[in-house]
Amino acid sequence: YVNFIEGIGIPQAFSPNGDGNNDVLFVRGFGIESLKFSVYNRYGQLVFETTDQNIGWDGNYNGKAAIGDSFGYYFEGQCGDIIITKKGNITIVR
Repeated sequence: YVNFIEGIGIPQAFSPNGDGNNDVLFVRGFGIESLKFSVYNRYGQLVFETTDQNIGWDGNYNGKAAIGDSFGYYFEGQCGDIIITKKGNITIVR
Protein backbone atom coordinates (compact mmCIF):
# COMPACT_ATOMS: atom_id res chain seq x y z
CA TYR A 1 0.00 0.00 0.00
CA VAL A 2 1.37 3.40 -1.02
CA ASN A 3 0.20 6.53 0.76
CA PHE A 4 0.27 9.09 -2.06
CA ILE A 5 0.38 12.75 -1.05
CA GLU A 6 -0.16 15.42 -3.67
CA GLY A 7 2.38 18.20 -3.76
CA ILE A 8 2.17 21.52 -5.56
CA GLY A 9 4.72 24.31 -5.45
CA ILE A 10 4.69 27.74 -7.03
CA PRO A 11 7.84 29.81 -6.59
CA GLN A 12 7.53 33.28 -5.06
CA ALA A 13 10.15 34.78 -7.40
CA PHE A 14 12.00 34.09 -10.62
CA SER A 15 14.62 35.88 -12.69
CA PRO A 16 14.01 35.77 -16.46
CA ASN A 17 17.35 37.35 -17.35
CA GLY A 18 18.68 34.73 -19.76
CA ASP A 19 21.34 33.26 -17.46
CA GLY A 20 19.78 29.78 -17.56
CA ASN A 21 18.76 29.78 -13.88
CA ASN A 22 15.12 30.35 -12.90
CA ASP A 23 14.34 31.96 -16.28
CA VAL A 24 10.88 30.39 -16.57
CA LEU A 25 8.18 30.11 -13.92
CA PHE A 26 6.60 26.65 -13.76
CA VAL A 27 4.01 25.10 -11.48
CA ARG A 28 5.88 22.26 -9.78
CA GLY A 29 4.36 19.15 -8.34
CA PHE A 30 3.20 15.63 -8.90
CA GLY A 31 -0.19 14.01 -9.04
CA ILE A 32 -1.65 17.00 -10.90
CA GLU A 33 -4.24 15.68 -13.35
CA SER A 34 -5.48 19.06 -14.58
CA LEU A 35 -4.71 22.69 -13.80
CA LYS A 36 -5.34 26.30 -14.64
CA PHE A 37 -2.60 28.75 -13.70
CA SER A 38 -3.13 32.49 -14.26
CA VAL A 39 -0.83 35.45 -13.59
CA TYR A 40 -2.07 39.05 -13.31
CA ASN A 41 -0.30 42.39 -13.13
CA ARG A 42 -1.05 45.02 -10.50
CA TYR A 43 -3.87 46.41 -12.65
CA GLY A 44 -5.64 43.06 -12.81
CA GLN A 45 -4.70 42.37 -16.44
CA LEU A 46 -4.06 38.76 -17.35
CA VAL A 47 -0.40 38.48 -18.39
CA PHE A 48 -0.06 34.68 -18.57
CA GLU A 49 -2.30 31.63 -18.45
CA THR A 50 -1.76 27.92 -18.97
CA THR A 51 -3.52 24.62 -18.49
CA ASP A 52 -0.33 22.61 -19.14
CA GLN A 53 2.14 21.99 -16.33
CA ASN A 54 4.98 21.84 -18.89
CA ILE A 55 4.35 25.37 -20.16
CA GLY A 56 5.80 28.12 -17.98
CA TRP A 57 5.83 31.90 -17.99
CA ASP A 58 8.99 33.45 -19.42
CA GLY A 59 8.34 36.88 -17.89
CA ASN A 60 7.09 38.44 -21.12
CA TYR A 61 3.80 40.26 -21.66
CA ASN A 62 2.57 41.27 -25.12
CA GLY A 63 5.93 40.26 -26.59
CA LYS A 64 7.97 42.48 -24.26
CA ALA A 65 9.80 41.79 -21.03
CA ALA A 66 7.57 42.57 -18.05
CA ILE A 67 9.13 44.98 -15.60
CA GLY A 68 10.63 43.70 -12.37
CA ASP A 69 7.52 43.84 -10.22
CA SER A 70 5.14 41.77 -8.16
CA PHE A 71 2.36 39.84 -9.91
CA GLY A 72 -0.62 38.03 -8.48
CA TYR A 73 -1.43 34.44 -9.39
CA TYR A 74 -4.35 32.06 -9.08
CA PHE A 75 -3.96 28.30 -9.35
CA GLU A 76 -6.65 25.67 -9.51
CA GLY A 77 -5.71 22.06 -9.97
CA GLN A 78 -7.16 18.61 -9.59
CA CYS A 79 -5.27 15.79 -7.95
CA GLY A 80 -7.47 12.71 -8.00
CA ASP A 81 -10.67 13.62 -6.19
CA ILE A 82 -9.12 16.69 -4.57
CA ILE A 83 -9.44 20.22 -5.98
CA ILE A 84 -6.57 22.45 -4.84
CA THR A 85 -6.63 26.24 -5.13
CA LYS A 86 -3.79 28.60 -4.35
CA LYS A 87 -3.30 32.30 -4.77
CA GLY A 88 -0.39 34.53 -3.98
CA ASN A 89 2.33 36.78 -5.38
CA ILE A 90 5.28 36.23 -7.69
CA THR A 91 8.13 38.69 -8.00
CA ILE A 92 10.18 39.15 -11.16
CA VAL A 93 13.79 39.94 -10.34
CA ARG A 94 15.63 41.51 -13.27
